[in-house]
Amino acid sequence: MGTMATNLIISPFTLSYYTYQCFYSTGWLGPVTIFIYFLIGSVVNKALMGPIIPTLVQQEKLEGDFRFKHMQIRVNAESVAFYRAGQVEHMRTHRILQELLRTQRKLMGRELWLYIGVNIFNYLGSIVSYLAIAIPIFAGRYDALSPADLIELISKNAFVSIYLINCFSRLIDLSTTMSDLAGYAHRIGELQEVIVKLSMLHQTGKRSADRHPPGSEESSMDSEEEEEEKDSNHTAFTLDQVSFTSLSSEELLVRNLTLEVSTGHNLLVTGNTGTGKTTLLRVLNGLWKIAHGSVHMATCFGPRGILFLPQKSYFTDGTLREQVIYPLKEIYPVTGSADDKRIIHFLEVTGLESLLKRTGGLDEQVDWNWYDALSPGEMQRLSFTRLLYHQPKYAVLDEATSALTEETEAELYHICKQLGMTVVSVGHRSSLEKHHDSVLNLLGGGRWELTEVQHSS
Repeated sequence: MGTMATNLIISPFTLSYYTYQCFYSTGWLGPVTIFIYFLIGSVVNKALMGPIIPTLVQQEKLEGDFRFKHMQIRVNAESVAFYRAGQVEHMRTHRILQELLRTQRKLMGRELWLYIGVNIFNYLGSIVSYLAIAIPIFAGRYDALSPADLIELISKNAFVSIYLINCFSRLIDLSTTMSDLAGYAHRIGELQEVIVKLSMLHQTGKRSADRHPPGSEESSMDSEEEEEEKDSNHTAFTLDQVSFTSLSSEELLVRNLTLEVSTGHNLLVTGNTGTGKTTLLRVLNGLWKIAHGSVHMATCFGPRGILFLPQKSYFTDGTLREQVIYPLKEIYPVTGSADDKRIIHFLEVTGLESLLKRTGGLDEQVDWNWYDALSPGEMQRLSFTRLLYHQPKYAVLDEATSALTEETEAELYHICKQLGMTVVSVGHRSSLEKHHDSVLNLLGGGRWELTEVQHSS
C-alpha cells in the first residue's frame, strides 16, 4: 500500500519531466508514440483486471464462510453429536471448500492473463523506445552529426525514452496490486454498510422498545439406513444399574440407575445444576462412557425412531428449509408443494410464519447468521418445528422450552402428544410435570429418585 501510494504521488512529476526531455531529444514523435503505447496497454490491462475484482471479492467471502463453518462446528460440536449429524456437517463443509477451491482456481487463471499482459507490456516497452529513436535517425534528421556525436545522442535519447516508458510500466505493474486492493476495499465497504445498517436497526429497535416493552418471551440422519425397529415391547432405552461421572471429576453423578423408557410414558428429568441431567442424555445418546452397568437403545435413531433436541439450539448454514429438515443428508430430500405445505404448516403451528417473509421463502439463501437473526424463543420454536417435521417416535428434549412462556410450552407438548411422540424432557419448571407420567429427580452424590406423576382428573 505504501509503495503504491509513493508511486502514484511521484509518477506525475517524473512523467512530466521525462516527457519534456523526450520531446526535446526526439521531437513530438517520441512522446506521442510512447503515450499511444501506454494508452493501449492501459486499455488491455483494464480489460484483464475487470474480471479479477469480483472473483477476489467472492474468494474473500468464501474464505470467511469456510472459517466460520469450522468455528461453528467447533463451538457446537456436542449439539451436532446429539443430532448424529457428523456426516451432514462434513458434506456441507466439503461443499464450501470445493466452491472456495473452484473460485481460487478461477482467480488464478484470470490473474495469470493479467501477469502475462503486464510482462508483455514491460518487454515491448524497450522495443518501442528504440523505435521512437530510430524513426528520426532514419528520416535523416541527424545526418549532419559525426558518428561519435550520433552515438552520444542515441545513448541520451535511449535513456530518456526508456525511462519514460519505465515510468508508465511501473503504473501498469500496479494494476495487479490495485485489483487486489479494490477487492479488499469492496469487502470492507460491504462490512461497513452492514455495520451501519445494524446500527440503524439497533437504534430503531431501542426506540420501538421504549414505546412497546417486550413480553416475557419475545425479549445423519437418514434414519440410520432404515433399520427395522428391534423392540417388540416398544422400548426406547433400557438402563440397568448404570453409574456415570462428570468430565472433570471421578465422583459419581448417578449410581446404579435402573430405568426403562417405553412408548406412551413421558419422563421428566429434574435436579439441581451439576447433578448430571445433561450428562444422562449424553449417556442415552452414546456420547458418554459409563462407569458401570449397561445402556441399550432399543429403537433406531432417526425420524421414525429417536430424535434429540440439545440444550443449545443448533442451526447450520443454509436456507429456512435446510434448518427445518436438518439433519437430513440431502439438501432437498422431498421437494414440491406437499412438502412445502407441511413445512409451512409446522412453522405456523410454532408461531414462526413471519420467518417466511424475513427469509423470502423456504429456499432463499440468507447471508446472515441464524443465531444473530433469531431470539432465544424463536430458536427454540424453530427447533420444535424441526422436531414436528421429523415426527420421531421418541423425542429427547434438553431444556427445550426454557425461553418460552408456559402457554406456548403447553401448546407444543400437546402437539407432540397428538403426533404420538413419547417425550423425555430435562427441565426445572414445575409446569412441565403435567405433561409427563413420571419424574426422575437427580439428587446429587449419586442419589436419584423416580416417582409417578399423579394427574388430576
